Amino acid sequence: MKYPRLIIVFIISSLTLGLVGCESKYSQMLNEEAKKNILKDSLIFGMTLGDKKADFFKRCWQLNQKGTVTHGPNNNSVKYQLPMTAEQESTSAITLLFYGAFDEQNTMIGMDMSFSYTAWSPWNSQLSAQKLLPIVQDTLIKWFPGNDFIAVKSDQTEKSAFVKIDGNRQIMTYAKDDKDVVVKIEDLRLKYPKKYN
Repeated sequence: MKYPRLIIVFIISSLTLGLVGCESKYSQMLNEEAKKNILKDSLIFGMTLGDKKADFFKRCWQLNQKGTVTHGPNNNSVKYQLPMTAEQESTSAITLLFYGAFDEQNTMIGMDMSFSYTAWSPWNSQLSAQKLLPIVQDTLIKWFPGNDFIAVKSDQTEKSAFVKIDGNRQIMTYAKDDKDVVVKIEDLRLKYPKKYN
């Protein structure tokens, strides 16, 4: 009589462990970070999620006046040259283009970024987006400490994408093409309001 009960307990335990194992790494990270109830709203250059569009423009104007940033191609983004150490070769210079993502109330709900080697050319495979991707990830981890990036499948690219979630802030990065590494920062309180209540 005792054995059937032990077998049932063993089967239930195995199924439970199996279901937990089936939960994706992304879902695990999302659920763990949502439970922490920690607000992570910082972006770059002192900007934050929740800033108004006018504040974004004002901050970019201030940075432009200091010579920190300039306008990107076609005035559709802000351009920033990442600082280099004395040991770095000039070909390793990296350009960042960024712009805020805003909702209908002109509130910043994220940020779109694009990194590329300044000296990129189609015939130089050493300056490709695939080579740049891990460097961008290291840079983002320095700027936004917390969890590491994990590989995920994304409908935005056929290639692998990488995500880190810290509190309500999600950062996704992937190689868009041979030149550009795309970074999208989102406020998950808007995407998953039931989890972040």
